[in-house]
Amino acid sequence: MNQSRFSESATNHRQAFGPRRNGFYIVMALVMIVVATYGVYSFSNIMVVYDDAAYLRGDIVRARAAAQSGIESVRLLLSNPPVERINMGGVYNNANLFQSVPVSAQDEGNVCNFSIVAPSLTEEGSLGGVRFGLQDESTRLNVNTLIVLEENSQGLTAALELMAAATESDPSSLMLGDSLATSLLLALPGMSPELADCIMDWLDADDEARPYGAESEYYSTLPTPYEPANGAVTSVEELLLVNGMTPALLFGADANRNGVLDPDEQQRYNVTVDTPGALGLANYLTVYGKEANKQLDGSFRVNVNSDDLETLYEDLTAVLEDERYASFICAYRQYGAPSAQLTSSLASASGGNSQINPGATSGGTPQPWDVGVMSDLDLSAGGDNKFTQVLQLVDATVTIGSGNNARTYSSPFDLLTLESYLPIIMDRLSTSDSPEMPGRININECPAEMLYGIPLLTEEQVGLILESRNSAGDDENHQFETWPLAEGILTLDQMVNVLPLITCGGDVYRAQVVGYFESTGLFHRREVIIDATTVNPKVIFFRDLSHLGRGFDLSVLGLRNSITETQ
Repeated sequence: MNQSRFSESATNHRQAFGPRRNGFYIVMALVMIVVATYGVYSFSNIMVVYDDAAYLRGDIVRARAAAQSGIESVRLLLSNPPVERINMGGVYNNANLFQSVPVSAQDEGNVCNFSIVAPSLTEEGSLGGVRFGLQDESTRLNVNTLIVLEENSQGLTAALELMAAATESDPSSLMLGDSLATSLLLALPGMSPELADCIMDWLDADDEARPYGAESEYYSTLPTPYEPANGAVTSVEELLLVNGMTPALLFGADANRNGVLDPDEQQRYNVTVDTPGALGLANYLTVYGKEANKQLDGSFRVNVNSDDLETLYEDLTAVLEDERYASFICAYRQYGAPSAQLTSSLASASGGNSQINPGATSGGTPQPWDVGVMSDLDLSAGGDNKFTQVLQLVDATVTIGSGNNARTYSSPFDLLTLESYLPIIMDRLSTSDSPEMPGRININECPAEMLYGIPLLTEEQVGLILESRNSAGDDENHQFETWPLAEGILTLDQMVNVLPLITCGGDVYRAQVVGYFESTGLFHRREVIIDATTVNPKVIFFRDLSHLGRGFDLSVLGLRNSITETQ
């Protein structure tokens, strides 16, 4: 009875609600599908991120490769002789060679270039703005030459006294410090007498402190004691160890080390482009400057002090392409005397060691030099006269014979035709066989502060040099450091005294290379110094500046595809 009632109840339930459904399994299946979908989506998203990261990493590598390509292109360019570089437009400011050079154009919308940027100069000679080219290390003061300059200041002091006597002025007004080295240092913005003395004490070999300087006695009392270098330094940054030198003095407000004051740096440090020392002393100092003793065509110069006069005569005839010049130089080696106005100047410039023939000025009124006189010379006997400078040839005389038979001849290198022969003798002749020389100051490209620190140059003369170099154009004389003489800015004796300090081009260059993408702004920035005194230019200094930012807007670096910056 009960069983019958239960069966009837179940039947009625099925009739009322229909057959039994297993919905739980459907819900579980849906949940699993959703979870799987999210898993696939997450995996896909991760794959997209990894794909983007791979492309980004690839772009970083390409930007780094672009910067390295820029460095290699500079090395290749510097392997050419200077005359060929000049024909290409030069290395000072040449946007065709150094701005927005495409390296990779696999994707037209993502072009990768490199640009090589350097600080420019205003018309007044101050650092300001940018240009596309290399920076000659000779535009900076070579710290490691300061001790040599100081040791040779005695001769220059004598020249200053002579000049002061001629102009009835105070000798100290012509030199900022008590020596040539300190005079050059004190001309730099931000430099003080105390810091200049400390730098000189750091470099000199002795342990005796200067009036404002510091030696090991001071450095040994510091919380972390150390010894001064007492010799050459390996980098400008080493000067941070010198007493009184601070990062603010050395690097100034140039936080990203791009060589210019950006608007944010001016605001952050409360300086302007006209603030003295705002760019820091590091922009005026180097330890790398030097010059190759070569002609513009890359061949070595002829040493006019060679012992074998017969070979010298042949070499001079070939290189000067003028037998008058070649024969007079050989005759000078045996019987020559410099211009009367140069006798004291040459002694000063050489520290009193100039080898001048004291008895070569008698012989009556000088006659024009004649190549036929060579028949009276015995070149196999050699020559006792040595040149300290090639400028000794200017307005010189040669006296052959003695007594009533003495004949004096005037130099074919006269004062009236300086402009025609100075480029020839300065390019092709030397007084040494040394393949390279320590870097001097490049008067064509250095900041004005460097020029004001050179003794013997008055403010008026510096102003004339700045004005003339801004409007030089293609003047051949401006390729050589004697152009102030050719233009009458300096007299012959002044030129002789200044010549050991100045040049018109060194052979070690600094390059700031930025590899970058036009569309994304992704970049890699490097700074290198390249020594071009050898046939195969080599990188002697390398620094990665990428952590300090790109340094320049894309609009400055160059956009070949006119893609606007998206950052």
